[in-house]
Amino acid sequence: MGIAEQHAVTMAAGMAAAGLIPFCNIYSTFLQRAYDQVIHDVALQNIPVVFCLDRAGLVGQDGPTHHGVFDIAYLRCIPNLMLCSPMNEVELRNIMYTAQLGLQHPIAIRYPRGRGVLLDWKRPFEKMTIGTSIEIKKGTKIAILSTDPIGNEVTEFTGNIEQGKTVGHYHFPFIKPLDKKRIQQVLHNYEHIITIEDGSAIGGFGSGILEVANGLGIQKTIKVFGIPDEFIPHGTQEELYRLVHIDNQSIKSYIENLL
Repeated sequence: MGIAEQHAVTMAAGMAAAGLIPFCNIYSTFLQRAYDQVIHDVALQNIPVVFCLDRAGLVGQDGPTHHGVFDIAYLRCIPNLMLCSPMNEVELRNIMYTAQLGLQHPIAIRYPRGRGVLLDWKRPFEKMTIGTSIEIKKGTKIAILSTDPIGNEVTEFTGNIEQGKTVGHYHFPFIKPLDKKRIQQVLHNYEHIITIEDGSAIGGFGSGILEVANGLGIQKTIKVFGIPDEFIPHGTQEELYRLVHIDNQSIKSYIENLL
């Protein structure tokens, strides 16, 4: 389609309406250019286009024009549209496999720029259940809820922290629909809740957790780690994580203060 994101989205909608299963591949930050088409031509018609959003999250050296940090916030509010942010290559392959089996709604799958995290990634495909989450580590006092590949950092961090048994970790590949049953269990079983995402803290994954908690009438402090309300400059991904305080040291300091 060239640099014509609006045309790509509308053409994908037409292909899906004709019975095909189009994978519409666009950088996260450039899908912003086709926002009207996503709403009007895809979601409003409830046409099952599969959006693959490359460069989701902080992209490092590509700079501020390419940081895909707004996609969760600007897509989560659209009716009919499902949103998935896998943690690794296996999960990414499995949600793409699930999408090509045929879905009843459009879905956006967001994934980062950079290298993978698994050596043994080429495994048999498995169908994913939409709207489910995963208990990676059970804890007793503090629960970390993560989405997207930043969960790999959390997994490494929770395995090394002192008093590690107190900290649980739950991964949410599906940001919409959220696993409300899991969230309710976590809210009841833990004293402190932390959410973390490689995306905007305003309107993002953490905001979704807060909305569910409010809907359940559960009054509990939920700390949201995400990209602050500012444009993030050029730098390596590691440097930028530290800059916006979604790096392991920032989370570790917060947890140590709680304990």
